[in-house]
Amino acid sequence: MQQKSGRSIAVIGSGVAGLTAAYLLSGRDRVTLYEADVRLGGHAHTHFVDDGDGGVMAVDSAFLVHNDRTYPTLCRLFTELGVATQESEMSMSVRADDIGLEYAGALGLSGLFACRQSLRPRYLRMLSEITRFHRAAADLLREAAGDDLETLGEFLNRHRFSSYFVDFFITPLVAAVWSCAGGDALRYPARYLFVFLDHHGMLSVFGSPAWRTVTGGSTTYVRAVAARLDEVLTGSPVHWARRVPGGVLLRSGNCAPRLFDAAVIAVHPDQALLLLDDPTPWERAVLGSIPYSTNRAQLHTDSSVLPRHRRARASWNYLVSPGSEHVMVSYDITRLMRLGGKRRFLVTLGGHHQVRPDSVLAEMTYSHPLYTTESVAAQRLLPTLDDDRIVFAGAYHGWGFHEDGAASGLRAARRLGGDWPAAVPREAVARC
Repeated sequence: MQQKSGRSIAVIGSGVAGLTAAYLLSGRDRVTLYEADVRLGGHAHTHFVDDGDGGVMAVDSAFLVHNDRTYPTLCRLFTELGVATQESEMSMSVRADDIGLEYAGALGLSGLFACRQSLRPRYLRMLSEITRFHRAAADLLREAAGDDLETLGEFLNRHRFSSYFVDFFITPLVAAVWSCAGGDALRYPARYLFVFLDHHGMLSVFGSPAWRTVTGGSTTYVRAVAARLDEVLTGSPVHWARRVPGGVLLRSGNCAPRLFDAAVIAVHPDQALLLLDDPTPWERAVLGSIPYSTNRAQLHTDSSVLPRHRRARASWNYLVSPGSEHVMVSYDITRLMRLGGKRRFLVTLGGHHQVRPDSVLAEMTYSHPLYTTESVAAQRLLPTLDDDRIVFAGAYHGWGFHEDGAASGLRAARRLGGDWPAAVPREAVARC
């Protein structure tokens, strides 16, 4: 690798935020990437499994889809790296066993009316409430920003949406998208949520972007970034990082402390606080106000977690669990990634009690940011934490998705003087 004359920069964390920052800084600086796990990528997690025909299949289990409309940073990264993508399909089902309801959105009338329960008046009323919800949410966004403290639950009560709509449409939607419990979904700040839904074309029946998935699994982009870096250290948790007059001193494993000119801390906010040797009161206040939820996930082949009616089966499949403190959603990876082979691969969050043990291929734990009025207020203050030695990055700087992580990595790199290596035509990026 060509010797670089720039600064030495440590990037702590190899999720999409750390990978993006490391890639952009590596053009002129000497970058060392630290990852506590033995695997790079964070939520870019690809498994290589038996496809049922004697071959090996690449199957993703966390980051699954993106689009060229609302993922511009990620698409630019893929274009820079030459990462191939392909069309995917985004649809969502809801299954409520206690009332016998199963339906799917984005699959036409056959999905909406997949079972007898969908002919009942309260279900038909729910469908009519969807367009009313879209209008009410759009009206709120047109109003001058004022009471940003109103939660989704309070908004729904104020507009007198039925409990059926709340339980079987909006709560499953928000809980599935953010991998959170139903109660946490209703505590989401309404305006902040609606900005996201509007941005993704989800405040209308039509207009959603075309979704894509990474050909060969998301590990392809992870490997492409790692190959461009000066030093990649896996299984190397950073125990502490300390600002010193000459830059940033950090220690990992049993190694002696190393001095870097600057560092990007691209881990979850609670982890960032733990590794800062002497966090300021301001860092404690801001980073300590952004909580996460943790979910057990299983990669498996047990199709019993899907809706019983085949017409109601979708890419994302939410199971209503009354009284549960955890989300249960199953992603049909075969459908999302358009996989061949005899086996149908699924990833289920929160369903360890429902998935047949003999069907499980891998078990994982994933964490996702929780959004409350307090955490959104803290999020707006995150840029005030950065200085010339330490900058922070992570999907928690935005809505918690892969694009948010990539965009925060771009901002972190720019704060330290890095940027895209060359101009790429917009039409090239749009083909990602």
